[in-house]
Amino acid sequence: MAHTDPNRRRPRTDQRRNRQALLNAACEVFAEYGLDAPLDEIAKRAGLGNATLYRHFSDRRGLIIEVVLGSLSRHEHALTEALAQGDGWSGFTSFLKWLFTEQVSEVNHLAALRAIPAGENAEVDRLRHKTLTGLEELIARAKSEGAFRPDRWVEDVFLMLFLNEQLSRLGETPQRAASQRFLELTLAAVSADRIEQPSHEPDNILTLRHTLGHDLAGLPRVT
Repeated sequence: MAHTDPNRRRPRTDQRRNRQALLNAACEVFAEYGLDAPLDEIAKRAGLGNATLYRHFSDRRGLIIEVVLGSLSRHEHALTEALAQGDGWSGFTSFLKWLFTEQVSEVNHLAALRAIPAGENAEVDRLRHKTLTGLEELIARAKSEGAFRPDRWVEDVFLMLFLNEQLSRLGETPQRAASQRFLELTLAAVSADRIEQPSHEPDNILTLRHTLGHDLAGLPRVT
């Protein structure tokens, strides 16, 4: 029979509540002011003191990683639901819709993800890789069904996500409406309509594969 270590205590309810309040506040403050936002503002937004913040997160880096892990966990859940769809196109569109909405809700999510280089945190690496491979699988399924244009690639989707991130930062623009319209244009651009299979991937796609595709997810470039 396993014995509980008496020296290991589960966090008290108030500690767990304070930690979650700090993470929620960090998401809001980072979205408004960027990743260099004052930590004092995060503590204030959570209704807690600076000492409480530093008891949970010893430095800014640790806080950013926790915020990213929360976002990637949501990615994992959304991706699991998308992969469980009856067909690849339905799964792809549902996941892309979720990603576009997430970008508007958390403007600096991808910036935070890019701020954590590969190899720094094993769990970030695992979830990041799962998201990328899952997206590629959804596209492959949709292509095999004839629903996704054969001359479009995951790198094209990365371009759309990058542009949607920029739309989400426009202060004087109705971001959600603009993002929703851009989503419609994106889906129209990748939807198949009697498009012939290309004989090979064009050079610009290969260039994007080793640059923007990796940059967007915070991975090292491939030479």
